[in-house]
Amino acid sequence: MDRRRGFRGLAAALVAAAGLTACSAGGTGVQPDPAGSGAAKGQEPCKIVLWHYYNDLQKESLDQIIEEYNQTEGAEKGITVEAYSQGSITELSNKMDLIVNDSTNQVEMPNMFMAYRDMASKIWRNKPELLVDCGKYFSQEDLSQYYEAYVQEGYFGDGLYIIPVAKSTELLMMNQTGLEEFLQANPEFKTADMETWEGLARMAEGYYNWTDGMTPDVPFDGKPFIGMDILANYFITMNHAMGSDIYHYDQDGEMVLDLDRECVERLFENYYIPYTKGYYGASGKYRSDDIRQSVLAGYIGSSSSTLYFPKEVADKEGEMKPIEMGMYPYPYLEHEAKTAIQQGAGIVTIQKSDRESEACMDFIRWLTTERSFEVALSMSYMPVVKGGLDESQRDSVKDPNVLRALELGLEQSRDYQMVYGFDFENAYSVRQELEEYFSSVLAEGRSEFLRCLNSGMSIEEAAETMNYGQKADEFYRRVEEMFAKQ
Repeated sequence: MDRRRGFRGLAAALVAAAGLTACSAGGTGVQPDPAGSGAAKGQEPCKIVLWHYYNDLQKESLDQIIEEYNQTEGAEKGITVEAYSQGSITELSNKMDLIVNDSTNQVEMPNMFMAYRDMASKIWRNKPELLVDCGKYFSQEDLSQYYEAYVQEGYFGDGLYIIPVAKSTELLMMNQTGLEEFLQANPEFKTADMETWEGLARMAEGYYNWTDGMTPDVPFDGKPFIGMDILANYFITMNHAMGSDIYHYDQDGEMVLDLDRECVERLFENYYIPYTKGYYGASGKYRSDDIRQSVLAGYIGSSSSTLYFPKEVADKEGEMKPIEMGMYPYPYLEHEAKTAIQQGAGIVTIQKSDRESEACMDFIRWLTTERSFEVALSMSYMPVVKGGLDESQRDSVKDPNVLRALELGLEQSRDYQMVYGFDFENAYSVRQELEEYFSSVLAEGRSEFLRCLNSGMSIEEAAETMNYGQKADEFYRRVEEMFAKQ
C-alpha cells in the first residue's frame, strides 16, 4: 500500500503518555498569552492533541506548521495544538485499537489522529459515539474548497468523519531517455498510445520485440516494458472503472459482496496476458529497483514515490548512466471511465467537550486549506484544495520531477474518477492476501509461458496453450473466496 512507500526507512518514535489533557479553565492546558485576543474574547484556554505517524523531515515540517498556528490563529482563539508521532501508521492504528477497545488506561485518548478510511471505519462501525461529525462544523462553502472525491472518502452514513489532509494518486513513470530511444527506432508508436491499457499493451509488445531483436542469437530475451507497484490498487481501480463497486453495506451495516465476474476476469486478462508474454514484468522488491537495473522501462506507482525514481540506470555493461524521468497519467480502459486511486490519510476527531471539538475543527480547517500546500509538499503529496498551484508555490518546489508529479496528480484529481480502497473490518489483510495472490499468479503464469517457449513453441503457440479463460475463472473464484471470508 501507499502507506509503506512514502515512509520507507524512517525511524520510529514513541509518544509520551503524560500531559494529554483536555480544555478547561482549571485544567493543565497551555495558557494563552494574557494579552492575547483569545482571553479577551472570553474563550477558555484549550490544548488539543494530534497523533500522527510522520518522522524526521516530515515531522519537523508539521511541527513548524503547527507552531505557526499556535502563534497566530491559535493564539487569537486561545487554542494550542500539540502533535506527537506514534512512529508508524501501524503503531498508530494499534494504539488507537487499544484505547478504543478499553484495553489500556495508561494513555489518554488524543483529540485528533491521522487515519486512513479503514481505520476510521472500524471505530465508526463499533463505537460511532466516539467520533465527531465534522459536517456539523464545516459549511458547504468550506467543503467546496476541497476536491469532492477527497471529501466523499470521509463520509460514513450521513456523517463526515475524515477531513483530507494530503493525497497521492498513481501515475505512469518512465525512463524517458530509454523511451525516446525506443520511439525514435519505432516511429509507429507514440506516447499517446500509453493513455489506454490497450495502447500500452501494444506498445509493450513492440518494446519487447525491439529489445529481443537486439540479440538475434538469443531468442525470447526481450524486456518487459512496464510493471506495477501495487496490484491491489489496480484491482480496485479497474473494477470501479467498469462500474463495479466490489461490495456495499446493507441497512444493518453488513458487508454485501458485489464482485462482477466479467469485470474481474477482464481486468485479470488485461494485465495477465501481456505479463505472461513478457511484455509487463516485475523482478526486484520495488519497481523502481527494476528501472535502476534496466529490467523495466517504466512502472505504475504512487505519485509520492517520485523521489525514489532512479536518476541512473545500468547499461548493457553494467555501468550506470544518467536518465531523464517522464510522467504520464494512469492508463484507462477504452470505452470506460478514466479512473485512478486516491491515497493518503486524513484527520479524525474524537468526541470530547464542545470546546475541544470546535478547537479541533478550527485547526483542521486552517491546516487543510491555509497550509494545504506546505503540508502536502513535505510528503511529496498533493494538496487537497482545488485551484492547482500558484506561481510562488511552483517556484518553491525545487525538484522538477516532484513539481511535475504534483501538477499531473492534481490534473488527474480534477479529470478522473478518483476512488479509494477497501474500508471493511479486515481490509488490510484482504489487500495483502490479494496482492500476494495476484503477484504469485503472474509469476507462475510467466514461468508456464517460458516453459512453453523453451519446449520449442512460438509466442503465438504458447499463448494458445495457456487457457487464459480458465485462469481468469480461477482467479475470480479465489478472489471471491477472499472477500466471502469477511
